[in-house]
Amino acid sequence: MDQIAKALPRARGESHRHLQATARLRTLVPDEIVFRQGDPIPLTLMVRGHAVFRRTTTDGRELVLGMAAPGMLFGFSGIAGSMATVDLVAVTPAEVALWSGEDLRPLVHDDGGLALDVVDGMAGYIVDISDRLDRFIHQDARQRLLRVLAEYEELFFGDTPVLSRAHLPGLVGTSREMTGRVIRELEREDVIARVGKRGLRLLSPGRLQQAVCLASTRNREAPIP
Repeated sequence: MDQIAKALPRARGESHRHLQATARLRTLVPDEIVFRQGDPIPLTLMVRGHAVFRRTTTDGRELVLGMAAPGMLFGFSGIAGSMATVDLVAVTPAEVALWSGEDLRPLVHDDGGLALDVVDGMAGYIVDISDRLDRFIHQDARQRLLRVLAEYEELFFGDTPVLSRAHLPGLVGTSREMTGRVIRELEREDVIARVGKRGLRLLSPGRLQQAVCLASTRNREAPIP
């Protein structure tokens, strides 16, 4: 499995072969959950398809904290016995390879290169999740929605869209009503258009980037409360 070698470039060849031989492959349909908040978190490789990291807050809101794309390897904290803080939910037909964190602990102990890959993977996840949480706290709904559309432009507006309007409230962290209000604003500005019950069409990539830049500038210039 070439994806294992690409995701763990410092690990020894025998570690790659061990992971390939012990992988538990699972095929998913859209909306199927791979693991839930509070479950032991497996080391997970997205073999094909896309999934989202979804977290449910104490007041019942669902936040989407990121996307899992083909080739991504995550769940390193499971090697330390940590429980999942998010659900992993398929948004397209997908396939994942799974490994028990407990079973991989001896492998990490014996392979220094693999250990470095694990450290790098955990560090990258911490930085990414901190950045996303910072956006939820400090950016308004319009700015967050624009950043989501720009960051996942291909997934929303590609030839075969992966994401739809239904995913926006969770990605943006706002209610459906507030998300709809911002979408209507962007429609009036000829940035995007609604298509059918769930779709979106990008009318002007240039206007989208201009709107993102303008929203970022306004956020930097806003007085500190």
